[in-house]
Amino acid sequence: MARNANGHVTAAAGVVRPDEGVLRGALVCVVGLALVLLATAARAECRLADQDPRGLQEVEVERVQGFDSLRLTDGRTVQVIGLAPAAPLPERAGPMRPLHLHEGLREALAARLDAVDQRLILRPGRPARDAEGRLRMHAWLPGGPLLAAELIAAGEAMPRPGPQPAALDTCFYVAEAEARAGQRGLWLERPAALPVRILDPRSGALRQGRLRVRGEVVAVRETSRHWVLELDGPLDVLIRGRDRDHWPDLQPDTLNGEAVIVRGQVYPWRDRLRMRIRHPLDLEVPE
Repeated sequence: MARNANGHVTAAAGVVRPDEGVLRGALVCVVGLALVLLATAARAECRLADQDPRGLQEVEVERVQGFDSLRLTDGRTVQVIGLAPAAPLPERAGPMRPLHLHEGLREALAARLDAVDQRLILRPGRPARDAEGRLRMHAWLPGGPLLAAELIAAGEAMPRPGPQPAALDTCFYVAEAEARAGQRGLWLERPAALPVRILDPRSGALRQGRLRVRGEVVAVRETSRHWVLELDGPLDVLIRGRDRDHWPDLQPDTLNGEAVIVRGQVYPWRDRLRMRIRHPLDLEVPE
């Protein structure tokens, strides 16, 4: 089992109980039949039929413009909330199978839309627009599944919730846990959590996408502006500014010496690497 940084129970290969709430970040470690039953219950919370019908809108997609960007026939461009590509594995990752399944997210999204004649049901997210001005939308297929969760569960994508935690974020992490447990898609080519020591700040192979990384916290730096967790490898984990409000019970120094699993985009920073995390479910403490 594992727990999140606020001390609630979590699991690297388990599923998320939607009734615990995203902000509390409570995950439950289960195996076998229990995993299937909890996953089924969580999926039910994510279905279109279980959503408030107010604000829902049926649309037709003109074309897929990127791994999470759609052009609608009414002229709007929308971002599908929850989707992110997986970053390529570092060259030092060794015996992993180089299937490069992370590279087909745009095609997988287009295939899902082709199967439903380009029809979707949308609901605005919060905030309503991303940094590029695109409308942020939760998207359901006409039959009811949450589109992003379907792609994540198939191992076509990794979860990337918005800057503000929301109830449907749980659906994305449930889907990822299912994909990891079943070694589907991109999880065929990588471990459930990449050892932080494999990362190399000198590597030119770092590209956009998310990684799930495991390491031990060897130092904690706290300032008035941010928290930094230094791991036992070339990676610092940054929790900045108002993002700290998403961990209301966290005392960062209590993580010193703890093994953690973090999820996010890795980028160069001075002579090391850095990962900024914003969501409580992107920081886990295995037990």
